[in-house]
Amino acid sequence: MAFHRRARQDWTIGSIVKVGFIDGLEVIGKVPTPGDYMPDFYVLFRASTKTIYRFVPHNGLTRVNSLQEAVAW
Repeated sequence: MAFHRRARQDWTIGSIVKVGFIDGLEVIGKVPTPGDYMPDFYVLFRASTKTIYRFVPHNGLTRVNSLQEAVAW
């Protein structure tokens, strides 16, 4: 049995990614978090449901009500 590496996703703005079981998420922003030892987070948009999310790698996906709420930390 051959070992297959998991495909890496492209997290550049404009890319479509999948987080957990939610697919079709467009990366619309990346917010750097220098100095707090947390990973940078991403603002994602799902067009099919018109929903905005904030995604912090290793910490999870959070649904937010607005773009302003997504970028506020």
